[in-house]
Formats: sequence, C-alpha cells, structure tokens
Amino acid sequence: DCHMPYMRQGAMRISDHHLRNPRENIERACLPCHAFPAEEMKARAKLIQDRNTALLSRVLDALAALIDEIRSARVAGVTDQRLEPARKLHRKAQWRADFVSADHSKGFHAPQEAARILSEAIDLARQGQVAAAQAGR
Repeated sequence: DCHMPYMRQGAMRISDHHLRNPRENIERACLPCHAFPAEEMKARAKLIQDRNTALLSRVLDALAALIDEIRSARVAGVTDQRLEPARKLHRKAQWRADFVSADHSKGFHAPQEAARILSEAIDLARQGQVAAAQAGR
C-alpha cells in the first residue's frame, strides 16, 4: 500500500504499479491510513530518516576506529590469535550496520528496531576497540 498505493481506474480500485518512494505521493500512499496533514507526514518521515542517518554515521565512525585499533595492534606485532576477539566483534558490528543499510528505508520501515540494531553495532565496535587495545598489552 505504501510503495504502490491504490488508485481508481474507472469504477475499479487497483494498485498503482509505478513503484516509488511514498514521500513522492503522500496523499495516496500515507494519508488513507494516517490522519495527519501531508506536511506533518513528510516531517515525521524526515525526522525518522535523519535520526537513522545520524546513528549510522556514528556506527561507521566506531567501525573505522576499531579497524584503526586493530591495524595499530598488528603493526605493533600483536598476533592474529590475540586479535581474534576484536575481529569477531568487528564482524558482529559490521553485520548490524550492513543489515540496517541494506533495508534502504533509512530506518523508516522499523525505526525503533533500526535504532536498537545500530546502537548494538556502536556498542560492539567500541567493545572491539577495547579488546584490540587490550590484546596489545
């Protein structure tokens, strides 16, 4: 209903087969189910997507810092075996970031779940940083 909202063709009600972003057609895509003005719906969608983008940016910063910490440890001669816990945490954090990014809705399809997953990713990446730093001690 959101990406292919209903339309009238004569007396028939059919799905619009022009798949597109619902924000391009708020009146038909959103307002049949949500009793808000179109501008408020646009603002709500933008707020959700802006928050998701900000969280994803923080995840990417945390992942980059983790990669830098692992690289520094390797240069300092830390073995792969000692860095394995940090690398496992990196994989877990990266998987979560990829999962949310792959949805392509910028968090709109499930904003609370996307925020939870991205928050986990930040936490895992920061844990990985600590693990990599401790591996070098």
